[in-house]
Formats: sequence, structure tokens, C-alpha cells
Amino acid sequence: MAKFQYKIRDEHDRLLTGTIDGSSVEQVVDQLSEKKYTPITVEELNFDGTKKDETFIEKLNAGLTKLQSKVPFKDVVFFTRQLATMVEAGVPLAQALTQLSEAEKPVFKKTILQIATDISVGSTFSDAIGRHPGAFNNMYVSVIRSGEIAGSLDKVLDQMATYMENVQALKQKVKGAMRYPVFIGGFVTILVTLILWKLVPIFENMYGNFNAELPKPTQLLISISHIIQDRFLIIIGLLIIAIVSFKGAMTNESFKSFIHKYILLFPVFGGILRKNILATFCRTMALLMDSGTPILQAIEIVGAVVSNKIYAKALELVYNKLRTGEVLSKSLKDTGQFPVLITQLTATGEEAGKVDELLKKAAEFYEREIRVTVDSLAAIIEPFLIIILGGIVGGILISLYLPIFSLGKLFK
Repeated sequence: MAKFQYKIRDEHDRLLTGTIDGSSVEQVVDQLSEKKYTPITVEELNFDGTKKDETFIEKLNAGLTKLQSKVPFKDVVFFTRQLATMVEAGVPLAQALTQLSEAEKPVFKKTILQIATDISVGSTFSDAIGRHPGAFNNMYVSVIRSGEIAGSLDKVLDQMATYMENVQALKQKVKGAMRYPVFIGGFVTILVTLILWKLVPIFENMYGNFNAELPKPTQLLISISHIIQDRFLIIIGLLIIAIVSFKGAMTNESFKSFIHKYILLFPVFGGILRKNILATFCRTMALLMDSGTPILQAIEIVGAVVSNKIYAKALELVYNKLRTGEVLSKSLKDTGQFPVLITQLTATGEEAGKVDELLKKAAEFYEREIRVTVDSLAAIIEPFLIIILGGIVGGILISLYLPIFSLGKLFK
């Protein structure tokens, strides 16, 4: 059975979106029509929720459309926490949404008001937020829907807020660790470019008066300087082409899997990324299972949330094994992508009926590991970057002044 995303109109002419399992587009259309829905679009999806066989242009158009309604993650986090507090205090949902919208930026304010309007005319909260993927992803919608079914919306909102706060804190931690290396890298690039563009030509003119053969390092430096001066726009154009080409290549599933596989092997940063994926898997599964989401649906959602093709394929294998009756711990172990800590805790949780609680413990372990690694990263990487910076600038200056060290030969 394949997975399809649909866009339909119901009997009240409301536009609805969702996903459904089916054997073909035609079968899904018939299934929706039997429920008195008018299908608008039906598209087959990959396991991770992306459109199957989607071209680069289609991805670009979809990205631009989503960007128009994109809401910063931190804004959604703050909104969720406030909404959880108000719903728990007994404020009616539509009223709470209207009040919260007043403090939001225009794009998010428009989204929240539209959700409040949809709820006022009979739509469920999960259906209403499901129409705004730029603010609320599939996982958010599924958790809210589970809370509505169980009659515990206040509880799942609080859980969702806590989950998102943990994710946001981890993101900020990793971004903070990357900020210094990125700054140094940008500073070195600008400094070297300015030296090659402005300083090297001055020395070239000075040495030209000596009418003598310059040392090889100096000649190489001057040649690079000429390339930057004469072909600067071409270089910028080639960089842009390279970036666009890479983005286009990433629409190819094989190339994307290749990149996602080997990026996990990078020293230090690959380890952080892998731990982040594992933490995301554990915490998201714990949240979904605790909120009452069926395990098969939870695996599908997590496959999209992890944002890595290698782990998405592993979770697709888990999904297929679960459908044949295999237990979760054995399915995870068979993929070879999940460490003993996760498979063993899952097995223990299955025996005790506490899988969600133990997965939450595993998530806390990996998040703690990431924080420790990130905290020590700054101390490790700072001297390393200083050595690189000193080596590059020092090498350039030595190449520039090398002819002066042999002035006697230049005047022969």
C-alpha cells in the first residue's frame, strides 16, 4: 500500500488536506468520492512525506509557496506554551486563539485568526491547523488530533510545548557552537580576498621594477591575485551555479542519500548530527505514543521529522516489519542504525508497557551528550581555528616578503 496526500472539498465547500493509504491514485479518488468529498489533487508520497518523483522546479515552487506562510519555529513554540496555559485555565479555544493573535506578527496573526474562524464554523482544531503547514507540521497536527480524540487537548498542548521547548533549546545550543567557526571562516575568507585583491598588486608592482625572477610561492600568489581581479564576477557566478546545481542534485533520491550517509561520518559534527537524529527520534516517538498516536502512524511521522534519508529508509523498514507483526525493539535492531541503548530500552519498555517513558529517557541521554560535546567543542576548535588562520595569513605574508629575503639576487 502506498501513501497519498489529498486536497479535497467537503459538503460545506471547505478545503481540507490529509493523507491516506491506497493502491493507486484512482483507488484513492474513488475512496474519497464515496465519502462525499470532491477530490482536487491526489499525489503519491515517499515514506518521509515528500512528494514522489518531484522535480527540482516543483520543489522550488512548493518551497516558495510554503515560504510565504512560513512562521519561525520559536514563534510557534511561544504560541503553543501560551495556548496550553490558556486552555488549561479554561479559556475557550477560539477565544484564546483570537487573544493570542494580537501579539503576533502579521503572517502568523493571519494564520491564527483563520484557525479561530474555522473552529467557529465547526472545524476541529487539528483540521484547522492542518491547513497551515508553514506554521504547523504533520507531527504537530497528529499530536493535537490524538488529544482531541482522547479529550485531553490541554494535556497534549502542554506536552507539545515542552517538546518544542526542548527542541528549540537544543537548536540554540548547536547554533551557538557553530557561530564562532562560521564567523572565523567568513573573516578569513574576506581577509584573504582583500589581501589578494588589494595588497598583492602593490608588491607585484614593486617587484616588477627589479626585473628579476620571483620565488615560486610569490609567483603563485600573484597568479591567484590576477584570477581574483580579472575574473571576480565569473568566480561569483560559478559559486552561484555550484549552489544551484547542488540544490538540483539534492532532488535526486540517490544523491541525497549519498550526502546524508557520508555527512554522518564527518569528524565531531557527524557525531553531533547522529545524536541529534537519535534524540529527535526518541523524543518524538515518546510524545506521539504518549498522546495516543497509533505506532504505525507515529513511525511515519518520525520518518519525516528526522530529516535524514538514511534514517528515513531505516524507519520505513521498521514500518514494514511492524505491519507484519514484528515488535518495535526487534524492528529497530534489524535496521542496524539504532544503538543498543535505544533497542534495549525499547525492549524493556515493551515488557513493562512503558515504551514512551523509556524513549524519553533515551532522548534526555542523547541531548545531554550533545550539550557536553558542544560545550567542549568551543575549547577544542578555538586553538585549531587560530592555527588555521595564522597558517593561511602567515603563508601569504611569507610569500609576499620572500623576495625581500633575497634582495642580493634581485639586483644581479
